Amino acid sequence: MWNRNLRIGVYRDGRLILAACLAAFLGFVAYVSRLSNVTHDAFHEMALVRALFESGRFPLNDIFAFTPTNSPAVHHEWGTGLFLYMVAGANPMGLHGMAVARLLLITLLALTIYRVARNNGAHPLMIAICVPIAFPLAWVGFATLRAQLLTLVFMTVQALLQQTDWRGRKHWVASWFLLYIVWLNAHAGFVVGVAMLGLHVLERWIVAIHELGYVRWRTEFASRFWHHFALLPLLAIGVCMNPWGLSYPAYVFHAIRMPRPTIFEWQPLWMTPDAVTTMVAFAGMALSLGYVAKNRHWTRLRGWVFCCLAAYMAIKHIRHGSLFGIYWMAMLPGWLTPTPLGRSLISRINEHRIPLIATAWVMCIAFSSFVVRQQVWLASLPSDDPNGLMVYPAGAVSYLKENEFRGKLVTPFAAGAYVSWNCYPNILVSMDGRYEVAYQPEVLPKHDQFYSAAPGWQSFLTEFPADGILVQQNSPIRQLLGKKETNSDHYHLVYEDKVFAVFVHDSLSVRASESVGSSLRR
Repeated sequence: MWNRNLRIGVYRDGRLILAACLAAFLGFVAYVSRLSNVTHDAFHEMALVRALFESGRFPLNDIFAFTPTNSPAVHHEWGTGLFLYMVAGANPMGLHGMAVARLLLITLLALTIYRVARNNGAHPLMIAICVPIAFPLAWVGFATLRAQLLTLVFMTVQALLQQTDWRGRKHWVASWFLLYIVWLNAHAGFVVGVAMLGLHVLERWIVAIHELGYVRWRTEFASRFWHHFALLPLLAIGVCMNPWGLSYPAYVFHAIRMPRPTIFEWQPLWMTPDAVTTMVAFAGMALSLGYVAKNRHWTRLRGWVFCCLAAYMAIKHIRHGSLFGIYWMAMLPGWLTPTPLGRSLISRINEHRIPLIATAWVMCIAFSSFVVRQQVWLASLPSDDPNGLMVYPAGAVSYLKENEFRGKLVTPFAAGAYVSWNCYPNILVSMDGRYEVAYQPEVLPKHDQFYSAAPGWQSFLTEFPADGILVQQNSPIRQLLGKKETNSDHYHLVYEDKVFAVFVHDSLSVRASESVGSSLRR
């Protein structure tokens, strides 16, 4: 009876549903609008694709660094690089193409979440109620423009395909296989899809045993579930359909087990900048799962096993908060709708629909105004904030290009990709943010030792001779370079602005910038 009444409510007042769902969508766009900065990963991804087009050959080994690299260098985000190169690198819109593409992907993700939730039995108003709760966790993958956003879209599309399996259809396997190939070439996050698929099959079998009984399940197993066995060879074949062949799954196996203690987004969830809000949201999401588990039969909570895994991954790593947040958005509304709490919420909303419609439209206007003011269709490239977490050496790169600098340049972890995008092949970098993707394990610790001016930092320049050094002004190593007492006087300053400085080796004849020249004359 409750389902019939809710369905009547849906058709009786679509205005409230439209306003509420639109407010939830615009609220999320407003929430992530602050993430307009282009991520450094985009530059090494696009640089790889540009090199592919210019040479006509896929570079299986690294071509951008002068420090020791892996062979082969498995760039698992090359497909994302191809996408970004098309929308930004080779597009007249330039980097702003990434911002537009991000908005389109967010819209596609929202529509897919809505469809998954509705298929799962969610009332549209319940979707609008639940979605904002997950905002503090879901934001992580929405910078301009990360491969992780593609993984989130692919994850929800796979959830749609798995829902067709629950309805007894089998043709979805072909669509999934195409999705799988695209996904694994776009991002190593395809392992999320593999985990989803494995847990889905296990859950599907367990529910079938419960509903049919073991004897009937065993009798009808072949006719009902033969397509699940087809997934195994498809998984094995598909994972080899990439430029590196079997080296790709070997890399993924190594990368999954690799600790990343110095990278922020791999820290536990409570280390996030807004820890209180995030942990309150996580607690609320976890409690909601406990509530529906108490009030719904476990066979009706389809997808709950992966949801629990995603929650564990989120609490373990900030980066995976978006996986849990997005999956929770798609699943929880359908699980919650038929519970006593869900029925009560919908009934109370329908009792006050007129003022709530007005409130929802006011929120839509407010969020839209904020989004317009933030100009979310434009990408930003921060280059003048000395204390910024992500700042690009735009001035230094312009100087190097104007003076036709050629050689090996020591670069900060996040700045190297930007240098490669603008200066390859004239300049080879020491590090460009790819970490285990390209560089041998010993490179990053020695690199960090150098820029932090830790004891023995000079050994980096001895082991990896460089023609130049790019350094941030607030880096500990900045004040030690060029000093005779630190045995680095064979490098001299040729460029500086308020964020970056460039030192080059004495053996190179490079014209100093006017600002450096005037300071030396004084």
